[in-house]
Amino acid sequence: VGSNVRDAACYAFWAFARSYSPSVLRDHLDKLAEAVVLTSLFDREVNCRRAASAAFQEAVGRQGMASFPNGIYVVTTADFFSLGNRAEAYTSIASKIAKLPEYRRPIIQILYEQKLFHWDPVIR
Repeated sequence: VGSNVRDAACYAFWAFARSYSPSVLRDHLDKLAEAVVLTSLFDREVNCRRAASAAFQEAVGRQGMASFPNGIYVVTTADFFSLGNRAEAYTSIASKIAKLPEYRRPIIQILYEQKLFHWDPVIR
């Protein structure tokens, strides 16, 4: 999937977070939050990492802290500027977020299934 599609998906989540009440999105927020946090940490394109971070920040702000355990910690740790450096996002920031139980397994899973044997050696 191209970076323009991944960027648009982040925008769609950002728009959903702005437009719908927490009661409408409640059943989907866990999976959506997991996907955008993983994108913010591990996408190879900086614009996608930053778009995912912005979408997550909007969702935490609009949907409320009850919907996102440790949401403020994730927002402040994986912010717009810190995600600008891919190596920093993959190592330092991801290891901080992986300490949170709700993101530990998905982070390990994406690293094992998608990044460990990635076609681009820089991503490995």
